This record gives sequence, structure tokens and C-alpha cells, in this order.
Amino acid sequence: MTTSVTALLVSHDGARWLPGVLDALGAQTRPVDHVVAVDTGSTDRSVPLLRERLGSGPVLDLPAKSSYAAAVAAGLDAVPPDGADDWVWLLHDDSAPASDALEKLLSTAGENPSADVLGPKLREWPSLRRLLEVGVTISGTGQRETGLERGEYDQGQHDRVRDVLAVHTAGMLVRREALDRLGFDKRLPLFGNDIDFGWRAARAGLRTIVAPDAVVFHVEAAHRGLRQTPLTASGFGRGERRAALFTLLVNCSTLAFPVLLVRLLLGSLVRALGMLLVRAPGEALDEVLAMAAVYVHPLRILVGRHRRRKAASVPAREVRRLLPPVWTPYRHGLDFVVDVATAIGHQAGDVTSARRARNRAVEQSEGIEAGPASDEAQNLPADSGLLARLLRNPAALMIGGLVVLALVCARGLYGGGLLSGGALLPAPHSSLDWWRLYLSGQHPVGVGSTAPAAPYLVPLAVAGTILLGKAWLVVDLIFLMAVPLCALGAHRALRAMTGSGPLSLWGALAYGVLPVVTGAVQQGRLGTVAGAIVLPWLVRSALGLAPDRPVERRWRAVWRTSLWLALLVAFVPLAWAIAAALALLAVAAGLVGDRARWSSPSVWGAALVPVVVALVLLVPWTATTWTHRGLTSLVFEAGLPAPELADALTRWDVVVGRPGLGAPGWLSIGIMLAAVVALVRHDTRPAVLRAWLVVVVGLAVVVVLAPATFHPAGDPTGQPVWLGFPLLLVQASGIAAAALAGTGARRRLSGISFGWRQPLGVLVVAAAALSPLAGLGWWVATGSADPLTSTRATQVPTYMSDAAATDPGKGILVVRGSRSTRFEYVLLHGAGRRLGEDSVRPTASDERSLTRLVTDLTTGPQPEDVRSLAAHGVAFVYAPAPADVVLVGNMDSASGVTPGSAVHRGSRAWQIQAAVSGRPAQRPSPDTPRFWLLIAQALAVLVVLVLAAPSRRIVR
Repeated sequence: MTTSVTALLVSHDGARWLPGVLDALGAQTRPVDHVVAVDTGSTDRSVPLLRERLGSGPVLDLPAKSSYAAAVAAGLDAVPPDGADDWVWLLHDDSAPASDALEKLLSTAGENPSADVLGPKLREWPSLRRLLEVGVTISGTGQRETGLERGEYDQGQHDRVRDVLAVHTAGMLVRREALDRLGFDKRLPLFGNDIDFGWRAARAGLRTIVAPDAVVFHVEAAHRGLRQTPLTASGFGRGERRAALFTLLVNCSTLAFPVLLVRLLLGSLVRALGMLLVRAPGEALDEVLAMAAVYVHPLRILVGRHRRRKAASVPAREVRRLLPPVWTPYRHGLDFVVDVATAIGHQAGDVTSARRARNRAVEQSEGIEAGPASDEAQNLPADSGLLARLLRNPAALMIGGLVVLALVCARGLYGGGLLSGGALLPAPHSSLDWWRLYLSGQHPVGVGSTAPAAPYLVPLAVAGTILLGKAWLVVDLIFLMAVPLCALGAHRALRAMTGSGPLSLWGALAYGVLPVVTGAVQQGRLGTVAGAIVLPWLVRSALGLAPDRPVERRWRAVWRTSLWLALLVAFVPLAWAIAAALALLAVAAGLVGDRARWSSPSVWGAALVPVVVALVLLVPWTATTWTHRGLTSLVFEAGLPAPELADALTRWDVVVGRPGLGAPGWLSIGIMLAAVVALVRHDTRPAVLRAWLVVVVGLAVVVVLAPATFHPAGDPTGQPVWLGFPLLLVQASGIAAAALAGTGARRRLSGISFGWRQPLGVLVVAAAALSPLAGLGWWVATGSADPLTSTRATQVPTYMSDAAATDPGKGILVVRGSRSTRFEYVLLHGAGRRLGEDSVRPTASDERSLTRLVTDLTTGPQPEDVRSLAAHGVAFVYAPAPADVVLVGNMDSASGVTPGSAVHRGSRAWQIQAAVSGRPAQRPSPDTPRFWLLIAQALAVLVVLVLAAPSRRIVR
């Protein structure tokens, strides 16, 4: 039987490539028998050029929005079959076949008579040597898999005839009978036709092979964006992704369909998020819109699956061998991570080399000679190993030493249970509890609360989720590793400020010990400790707001600073007022000192925008907390107030930065002395004055708030404010001032004649150097415990907590204190209060009726008081040791109350006999506004993350 070949050429605005394609078609060693060209609404000279070159061959002109399937169908209609062994050779207007391409294809077809579809080896045009495809398949995530490395050159390494899922339509040779029978799917306008056709052909029992001896050169104009058509107006990326999702969903097996439906949906969202995080919003939008375009038309998917099932003659498992392994997407992900890690490692090496050179120059300028050991270390090869690099890095050695000391100083906090005590409540069972508490508008705390949860629950929940839900581990890392974490951040910030290695190490050590010498760790002050960890990173980011920075980098620093400020304010709301005051003072000083530069909105706006954006990032808390807590929302930080742990501040406490139980104040006097002497040096005075501006603002906050008392929610008694963070900020600013003034001090002092400056300088340096060392010694001697401890979270007998766990309506009223010292109470609905629940405690007005009942219990309870307790959801009353004698007598004699078992010596317990009818969290809550505020917060965080991230281009 004779063989007849019809070349079917589809064109759209391809006049720049058509001459080469037509020349290559006419130069074939085995000429085609028929040629038909189909143009889809070209606006260039494509149609006249085709008619001029093809002569008598049919040239069809279709509308511009005609799909590839419609163009092929029209071309087939124009050339009736010969009745011979008919083949159709599909070509694009940007695909030029080699002169022997058709001959090689037919030769391979003759050697493989069972083949119905053949494809050539595709190489890039105009490079001619770079491989594009030698057969193609698709992964379970919709990734087009060619089995080639990016930019791989053709050296004959893939020249093997083999079965494949599909071949590209640019050069596809297909039997006319198979093409008439299956055709292309009109629901795939331009992209994805080849894989969909190949998949359907495999299910229909047809065979597709690749003939690598035949070569076709392809421009890939649509994929590369070299031309736009009405079918690619929305972007080629969106079209390719939509085609991939549709192809997978309509061709996969019945068993895989529901899994793939969910996997592709979630995978598309994750991909979009990843693209946003690398600042590729266009690609992220294409991903989401492509997914939506497929999923909003479920009927199309079902109809497509039905049609393919009717045309199939072999089971889906027969196609499995032509698809890539299930681990292929994960291998690509691992390769990507490795590539990124390698790039980061190389970049880090380059940065380290540059820093070494810069530090060496600084040391030489200061008169510091590098010893032989230093020279030998710097001459070691760059790839001598991670451990060797760490051992040569003084900062890494310091951080490692502090980690060891932190483990030693936590000697009293191991193995006893959860960290708690002082101002710290025990961590919940899982980070999911933090998520529930933050996302919910109603809280089963006390008599029930609708107060907005504190924003610090979000970073805690995120960290707990990363740590596989272990909420206790998050708290342990914050408190037990506070010193090395603070030192790490301070080293990075001071290195950026001073450029001096020795001063950065000293400042990092001096700052690192602040959370323990101020007593914040020992008292369980979560807000201050977490704020101390975040503060150096905020400062380092804020350095990028300087007016002399390029505008693009400055505004990227604005968004980074907004994120860090929001994180700091989440733990220490008072930091927002301090930041706002500093921003306003910076703008005012800039307008006075350099009005021409600071009058630009890009300069003064960079200072003010983070203050505003930080509030937006913390909604719904910032929008709703004032109606529940008022001013106390701004002054009380994360954790319990615990006023009993701190005495009234004295002037000495303010000077040495000691807000409560901590190290002796004289240990810090050397740092403040160095900060004062730093004002003497003229050349560094502008930078030192900026640090002192922060000192003044911090001291002003302390002076204003120290004598004041506030009423936290649920407590009618006024309490003083813990001022640990403002005083820590003062100390940190003093460290920065001393470090800034110390840069180049040795060189400057050696250049002047001997006088009072040299002895004073030696004295100040000695005092400043000894201060952090003395603080470390005190920390090692005293440890990190007391009142912080590690104990069981259960505060009540187990049978009570078990009953409350079974029925949250069976509350446990815990009453502490005595008539002489004032009674305090808390209504529990479990084993005890957990970290985060203190932020949603009901207000005093909400608990007014319960407060009255507790007062009656301590004076003379009546039977109706007991019934009222049951109506409030109280099933048990528990008085921890030492139980007040008057309270015990009143409860023992009250009607409707029976004594219960109290585990601890000196404690007492009772059970209410009346039926419990009350349940917590029954108050109306504005769930709908909160829902939209949570959505707004998520969007705001996502947008700021995208704006803060470095720019990247997604390569498809």
C-alpha cells in the first residue's frame, strides 16, 4: 500500500518564521503529498505569504479565536483521505523540520508498524543544538516532564526509539485514521493538546513513539511570549497551567480522581503562596486564576471524563508506565532546595570573604596586627568544612558557648513538667489550642468571654506548628535559650551598625545577658523576653530606612521593619507608643537638620509607615481591644501582671535597668558609664546622639508609667505596670552608643598626645568589658529559676479536672488568700489556666455577680448563694494551701455543699450538690465582623511579606 503524507501547517502572526518553515518543508528528501495551511486571524503578512508560496495548496483563513483543535479539524476537512496509508504531519509556523525529518519519521514508522503517533526530536531554534523535547509526559502536579536537564545540548544521548505518553504537535506524524477518530479537544484552546491527545490515544490502545533521528527546530513563540494571540491574551503561564490541570483531571483513573482533585487544589494554593513570597505576584495570580477556571466548571470535567471513558479500550493502569514516578515532583522540590542552599552557601562564602577583607582593613586602620594564627586561618580553603568554619568564627563560638551556659543555668528546670511561675502560665497541650483561642470569638474562660485574643498567640501558634504542635517546646526555647538568641540578634544588628567584629561581640554579649540580669527570665515575663529576642532584628531592619539608601531598597526595608515592629508589639504593646514617638522625633529632627531631603514623602514616609502598618498587621486586636480593655491594652505586655514580684522603682533601679528581681545593679554600671562617655567623642557624636534619643524616650516612658496604676481586665484592684521592656530598651541603647563610640577608638587615642583621655579610656573600656562578664558569672551562679519553675500544670485535684474535661459546664472555683490579705478567685474549666487564656479573661463587669458570690462565701453563704454558684456553672470549690480558716468554716457549714477530696496538705475541696446549669462562653459575640477582620489580617500579612521579600523571577 502506498503511503500518503499531508502536511498541515497552523499559523498565526508567524510571518517572521514562515519563510524558513516553508523552505524547510520544500527541501524534504521525502516530499509531502499534500500541503494545507490554516491561518487563525493573523494581522501580519502570514496569509499573503502562505498563498504566495503554496500556490495551489489550500490556505484557510479562520477567525482569530479559533482553537488549535478547530484549525486542525478544518485542515483535515480541506484534504479528503486518499484511501492509502494516510499520515498527517502537523507543523507550526515556528517549527522548521530538518531536510530528512519526514524521511526519518516514515522510516521509523516502517520499522514499528504498530506505531500510530510518532514525534521527532525537538531542538531550539535558532540555537539549533539545545534540546527541547524527546517525548513528553506529565507529573501528578501538572508539571510537563521532558526528562531533560535545563539547557541540555544534543549529543546523541537520547537517540533511542521508545514509547512515550505524548509528542509535541510541532512535528507530530499521526495516522489520519487515528486523528479523525480522536481529534483534539476543543476545550484546550492552545496549550496541552499534545499530552491530552497522547493520553487519550494510549487509552484507546494506540501507540506513541519518539523517533529521535528526525529533528525539528522549534521557536516556542507562544510559550516564550514572543507573540500574543487572543488565546494567550491572559498570559501563557495561565493558559499552560489551566491546560495541565484540566488534562490531569479528565484523564486520570477513577480511583485517583478524588485524591487528585484535592491535591491539585491545595497544591495550586501552595504554589501561589510560594510565588508571592518570592515577589512574583503575576505568576501567583495566573496560578490561582488557572485553578479557578478549571474548578468553577465541574460539569466540563465530568463530561470530559465521560467522553474519554467511552473512547477508552484499555484500562487506566496500562498508561501508568508512561507517566513519571510519583516521587518526581518531590525530587524536583528537593533539587530546588539543594540549588537554593548551594546558592546561599556560595553567596555566604562571598559575603564572608568580603567581610574578612573589610574587617582586616578596619583592624589595620585601628593598629591591630593579625597574628600568625589569624593569617593561617584566613588562608584555609573556603570549602574546608562547616565545622572548621564555625570553629574559626568568633561569633559562632560565642553563641555556642552561650547555648552551653544556658543549658547549665537551666539546671533547676528539667524534668519537672511545664515551665510556669511568676508571670508565666503553663503552655497548652498543643499549638492547636493557641489557634482555637485566637480564631474564636467566644472563649470558655471564667464566666465566658468575647474579648479579642492577644496577637502574640499567632507567632506562638506558628512556631508551635513548625515544631509539630509542641507548644511547650516553644515556651522552653524562648526562656531557656533567651540569652543566646538575644546575643545572636544583637551581633547581627551591631555588626551592621559598627562594622567592627570585636565591638559587635562585646555588644552581643552585653545585650544577651540583659533578659537574665533584669530578672525577666526568672520572673517568667514572656513579653519582655520575647521582645528582647525580636528587638535587635527590628533595629537591623530599621537601619535600612536611612535617607541615603536607594528608594527601592529603602521601601523594602519599610515593609520588613513593619513586620518586625508588628511582631514586637504583639508581645509588648507599649513598644508601639515608643516606636511612634521615635518616628515622629526622627521626622522632626530630619526636617530641621536637612529639610531638602526629609521633605520628600519617600523619606519621611519611610519613618512613619511602619508605625501605621504594624497596627494593620495586628487586627482584629487593634480594632476591638479598646472596647474590652481600654488603655490597659497598651501598657500590659504578654503574660500575667504579677505585681507582687516587683517593688516600686527607685532612681537607682532606673539608672541600672533593674525593674524587679535580678542581678545587683552595680553589674551594669560599666555599660551606662561607657554610654555617657561616648558623648565625648566628636566624630561619632551624631550616631551616639541617635542612640541617646532612644534612651531619653525609654526613660520618659518609665517616668510617666512608674507611679501609675491600671486595672487589667477581670481585676478591680489597680496594679503597677511591669516596666522591664522600656528599661531593657534603655540598656540596649546604651550598649549601642558605647559600641558606636568605640569604633576606631584605639587609633584615635594613639594619634593624640598623652593626657587624661588615655587613662579615662582605659578605665571606661575595662568597666564596660567587665560588666557583661560579671553578668554571666552571676547568671551561672544563680541559674534561670525562681520563681520560674517546671511543674505539673494541674492546679486542682484530678477528679475535678477530669469532670471538667468531660463537661466544660462543670467549672472549678479556685479561691485563694484570706480576709486579711484579700481573697482572689478564678473559675476554671479544666486542669488550670494556660498561656494565652490570660489575654481573654472576662472583664470585672462580666464577673461582677460571681465576685459578689465569692464575697458571700467568705462572709456567710446562704442556700441561695450555693444555688447561684451552680447557675454560674460551678460544680466544685477548691481552696489551695493554706486554705483560709474562715472560708473553710463557712463552706463546711453551708447547705448544699459536701466536702471533697483535697490532694495537697493544707488545701480543702467541696462539691456543689445543686444541678449545674451554667455553661461558659454563652455571651453574644460579633463573629461576622471578626471573621472579616481575620481575613483582612491574613491578606495584610501576605501583602507585606510579598513587599518585604527580595524580587525574584519565576522561570517556567
